[in-house]
Amino acid sequence: MSRIQKGETMKTKKLVCAVTGLAMAICLMANPAAAVLVNSLPGGTVIPMPTLEYWGPGPQVFGPGITWSSTNASNQGGSVFGFTGGYGFLGNGYWDLNIGPMAGLNDSFDVYGFTDTMTFAFSTPVWGVGGFMNYVPGGSTPTVISVYDSSMNLIESTILNFNTGGGSNTGFFYGFLENSPTISYFSLTDNYIGITDLTTAVPEPATLFLIGSGLIGLAGFRKKFKK
Repeated sequence: MSRIQKGETMKTKKLVCAVTGLAMAICLMANPAAAVLVNSLPGGTVIPMPTLEYWGPGPQVFGPGITWSSTNASNQGGSVFGFTGGYGFLGNGYWDLNIGPMAGLNDSFDVYGFTDTMTFAFSTPVWGVGGFMNYVPGGSTPTVISVYDSSMNLIESTILNFNTGGGSNTGFFYGFLENSPTISYFSLTDNYIGITDLTTAVPEPATLFLIGSGLIGLAGFRKKFKK
């Protein structure tokens, strides 16, 4: 094989690799895997809860088509939504009115023998969701946060396992990020878990830039190959 033929063969292999790599990238974008657990959602939108001082199971509708509800209708007065009073998490501290309106499950298996859940449902699926949260640690059952698609198929879940050391208005941000708008439900389960600053996210411009760069790079490579 001549040097020219070898060169042309190498160029062909590079072109095939470039096309294959781009196809795989587009495939990953079109077919999302499990959501990624995140501690922030840069560029996300905080959806403030209205101040309602509501106790019970809901539903409560707020923001752009978001519905909050809970399975705890009566234990300790029911779950709370748009609540600004004091809310305790034992060893993980205490939230006061300065934390802003929050939602709290107000129940745990260890106290009432039931595992309850509160859920945020989105009329339009989102790419990412999370919030600033806290819970009572050390329970016999786990404290779980989860996201589901529009058919209530589980996308991803995780068990919370953090200790704030106590203090006022302590906690951490936790959430999930997908690579397509498939999240329709965000649930929080057991052990007096509370959440404020509910945040939703759309894809970051960098994601689209990567695909755009791949297409531009491929076009440039093809032009060079034709020479």
